[in-house]
Amino acid sequence: MTRSGRFNFTGLASEPDLIQELMQSKREILSFYTIDNQLILSILYLRPDNLCPLVMKVFALTLAFIFVSTATLFSQQEESEKHDQQVFDSLFQKVLIYYHSGQIDSMPHINRQLLELAQKLDADSDRFHAYNAISNYFYAESDFGKSLNYMQKAADNAEKGYRERLSMVYGNIGIHYGALDNVQLSLHYLRKAQQYANLDKRGDGRISADSHLAVLYCKLNEPDSALKYIELAERLNRGTRIEHDFSQANILMAYGQVYEYLKEPELVNYYYRKGLRFCDSLNLKLAHLNILRVYSRYLFDHGQNGASKRYAILAYADGKTMGSKKAIIEATDLLYHLYERQQQEDSAFFYLRANHLYQDSLLQQQKIGQLQLIIVNQQIKETEQSAKAVEDAEQRRHNIQYAAMAFGLIFLTTIFLLLSRTIIVNTRLSEIVGVIGLLIVFEFIYLVLHPFLSDLTHGSPLLMLLILVLVAAVVVPLHHKLEGWITHKLVEKNKAIRLAAAKRTIEKLEAEGE
Repeated sequence: MTRSGRFNFTGLASEPDLIQELMQSKREILSFYTIDNQLILSILYLRPDNLCPLVMKVFALTLAFIFVSTATLFSQQEESEKHDQQVFDSLFQKVLIYYHSGQIDSMPHINRQLLELAQKLDADSDRFHAYNAISNYFYAESDFGKSLNYMQKAADNAEKGYRERLSMVYGNIGIHYGALDNVQLSLHYLRKAQQYANLDKRGDGRISADSHLAVLYCKLNEPDSALKYIELAERLNRGTRIEHDFSQANILMAYGQVYEYLKEPELVNYYYRKGLRFCDSLNLKLAHLNILRVYSRYLFDHGQNGASKRYAILAYADGKTMGSKKAIIEATDLLYHLYERQQQEDSAFFYLRANHLYQDSLLQQQKIGQLQLIIVNQQIKETEQSAKAVEDAEQRRHNIQYAAMAFGLIFLTTIFLLLSRTIIVNTRLSEIVGVIGLLIVFEFIYLVLHPFLSDLTHGSPLLMLLILVLVAAVVVPLHHKLEGWITHKLVEKNKAIRLAAAKRTIEKLEAEGE
């Protein structure tokens, strides 16, 4: 071979010399894809006994190059996605801990990371969790407009590809409307959550919906229905494989509210105090704050001023620590009426003024929130568009690689078929080519189906394996039939070539005899 990368055909070398010259440079062999027309025409004039081993070696090396390149590419991509998913899952668990423990100020930074990773991973489940975490932050801050907006985004992603969380997300929307005292909408979404309970693999969606339905039926003055749902929620929570501590805290609070309407004061005090101890033991400050709010109001309504004041002051302090304006407004309103009842005007005026300040602050926050919501939505839209552009570029790159592999396969197959018209190809050689062809076809099918299988099975290795086995069960028999047909054709062709050669030899001998 010359330095220019072309074969020197000035005097054909023997087969060993030709192969040795070809193997001098790995780079020159792998550049066989760029072979030009002159080389193709030259190859067609090589002797069959030299050319067949040469072509098969190049064929094998080319296939090895394709397999190694493809395997390396997809291995790197899968490792990167696996790492990003692990980081996302870790951050989501961390932000849940912050939410339940009342560390609300620590949530926004992690929420931004979650949203960026969710757009990069491009999975409905990840986007659902990111939007859910952002909604939790605004809910804890009593900004229900923003919280509902992000919860609706989470619902949209659940509808598209994460339907097992539909029960949870519609239950959360119902809880939002319950906090806004919209009983009818709250009831609508909580019942909608029950409709999707059969898809809820974790079970917390059904538990949450049932426990909040119990509270809602209390407001509708149906305590018997309320008791039925809270008992159902407790049974479900005990029967789950996953510990739902936050759900248990809400169940204890709901029991207290149900027994308020059933006028069972001993049970009311038992469940509220048990709920407070439970939350203290597990550092569930958000649930602890919620129980403080409802219990202090209950004690006030039943004339227990000292205990009511103690719990209301705790609720006020925890509300300020967490930044929950709704909790602060409720606590200051209660403290104002307590001190007014005790005729302590200075203290009553202090809490009345604090109540008005926080109400004004909440109204102002809602107005500013509308503008911020527009800005945030635009930022999310731009992030999604950027992620889509990256995805499109990646898809185009994959398409080019698929096209290159297909072109390489077609090119090599075409050369092989062209050569088979002039040379005798034994059946053993056709079997080798057939096996290699089967591997290529199956690998190509896997590359094409992998994204769809991953979405369809949610990344389950067992389900993906079963589907690929079914594909192989279809492809392998077809391959055997095709291989048998090709072998038969090659045998017939070889017989025809040998017969034609024998006739030419006989004619030549007869001509010489004459």
